[in-house]
This record gives sequence, structure tokens and C-alpha cells, in this order.
Amino acid sequence: MKPKILAIIGSHRKNGNSYALIKTILDNMDVDTQIVQLANREIQFCTLCEKCVNDDCMLQDDLNETLHAMREADGLVFAVPKYLFHASKFVAFLERLATINHMRQYRGYERGPKKDYRLFSGKPFCMLTTSGTGRTETEIVKTTTEYIQGLGLTMVQHDHEPFLGANIATGDIIGDVMRNKETIEESRRLVERLINSIKH
Repeated sequence: MKPKILAIIGSHRKNGNSYALIKTILDNMDVDTQIVQLANREIQFCTLCEKCVNDDCMLQDDLNETLHAMREADGLVFAVPKYLFHASKFVAFLERLATINHMRQYRGYERGPKKDYRLFSGKPFCMLTTSGTGRTETEIVKTTTEYIQGLGLTMVQHDHEPFLGANIATGDIIGDVMRNKETIEESRRLVERLINSIKH
């Protein structure tokens, strides 16, 4: 059975460079793939209602559908562009997931901690951070990966610095990323490490 790989694209641009990079990589691998572009999804801000302690999130947007796809996948690839920080929609997406995690850990605000609260249990993920130049602050990537690991996902590191993932030079115009064969190869190697980590 082919591993199921879900790629989550954090860009605000539909079919931008992050999407083109991931699609090119996954189209040439022997895996079942699904690509979620947050640019096509409605992700509201958390209202801290606490109802996710026992149920799905009560907000009527695309978060629960995306969370279900994450649970169904064998491995996850996050491709996130760097703006001032990471894209705000991706940050809102992570905040929603982290809040569900937190509410279930403490069973709301006033109760004691719970052991089996994490949304995921050891499922592997890898991180691709894209920017026009390929230069991305390590602290931004570190903070993001710590949030993701806090959900119970296990990070597959790159084989060279910065190890937390791959920093990808995309250029600024849509399609520029495809001119950099080295960029595509570096990303492909990391995704292959992810796939090889999946145990069936």
C-alpha cells in the first residue's frame, strides 16, 4: 500500500511557488498525495469557547476537514512562505490546532492535566520554508516546528543545516522556483526522508 502524504501549503497565494514546488516533488514519487492550500480554505480565529475539549471545533469553517485529512495521512509536509513572520493564515491555523491540544490537555481552564490529549501520536512531518532569497531566520522555523511537535507530530530533520527543515529560494514571481533545480532536489531529499520514516 502506498503511503498517504498530505502537504499543507501556508501561502496566501493560490498555486504559488510553494505549491509548484510541492506538486513537482510529489508528482514524481510513488505515494498517494493530497495537497491542501490554506489560500483556498477559510480559517477563522479561535474564540476560546472551550467546546473542543470533547468535540470538534465549533467554528463553521474548514479547520475540522483539514484536521481530518491530517489524521488520515501517514505523513505530513508543511510548505510555508516567510513574509515578516510565517504567513498569517498558517499561524492562525497552527493557533487553532494548538488551542484544541491545550484545551484537551487541561480539560478546559480550571481542571488538571490529562495524559492522552495530543491530536497526533508520533506521525512524521517535515518542514519546507520558502522565501524569495531562501534566507529564513532559524528562530522563526524553530518556533513553528515546536508548535507542530507540540501536537504530537514527529519532525523528520534534513541531513544538513539548518536541520529543522529546508530553506528554499523561490524567487518572487510565481513560477520562479522551478528554475532552481538545486532547490527542487534539496526539497525532494527531505520529503524522501519523510517517506522512508513511515512504517507499514
